[in-house]
Amino acid sequence: MFAETNRPIAGREIVVQRIDRQAEWLEVTLGARLAAFAAGLTTRELTQIAHREAAPEPKAEERLRNVFAVASFLAATDGGASAYAWLTEPNPELDGQTPAALLHDGQAPERVWLAAAPPF
Repeated sequence: MFAETNRPIAGREIVVQRIDRQAEWLEVTLGARLAAFAAGLTTRELTQIAHREAAPEPKAEERLRNVFAVASFLAATDGGASAYAWLTEPNPELDGQTPAALLHDGQAPERVWLAAAPPF
């Protein structure tokens, strides 16, 4: 299996796509360390999920899907490197915290998603 990093993804697909594919995409696009950190997992847990060696607990699956939602949106808009940069840079709209740290800490993902969306 190979993760595609350069195609847009629809909201419904985020909910129904197999979690191992999303974990693999995150691993390839963001790197295992950042993806695992943002989702509140260890790199080992992320890798096991991505390679279908383990199934995530429901809360871990939800957190992976949340990270995937924002990262795939950013990657589809500006490329995978922009998703990495955006997740790791302090954001003034998030009180100077990094989006990855907020997701890691279990912050409601809507706040992070809104910070990622361009203003209308």
